[in-house]
Amino acid sequence: MHQTISKIMKAAVVPVAAGLLLAGCGGAVVEQGEVEAQVADQLEQMVGQRPNVDCPGDLEAEVGATMDCVLSEDGHPDEYLVSLTVTSVEDGVASWDFQVADEPM
Repeated sequence: MHQTISKIMKAAVVPVAAGLLLAGCGGAVVEQGEVEAQVADQLEQMVGQRPNVDCPGDLEAEVGATMDCVLSEDGHPDEYLVSLTVTSVEDGVASWDFQVADEPM
């Protein structure tokens, strides 16, 4: 396992907060690109290098909503599951925790 990913996995659960955007049917979401950027930003702050984070779509801004993303690092074949869970939604800001899996996918 590469050094950056091993440093990331030492952090248990990481909290993140981001602004909401309204979707077509009135449901609030955090856009896919914002989720990916926020998770990558937090991980970069922790380990000093920016990993790649790929999510399948927008994150529903509803407490308890979950989404799985994929963490990777340029030049390394291993990919790790990143599990996100929305913990609160207040005043136009969704907060979520994420955790990186211990083993590659």
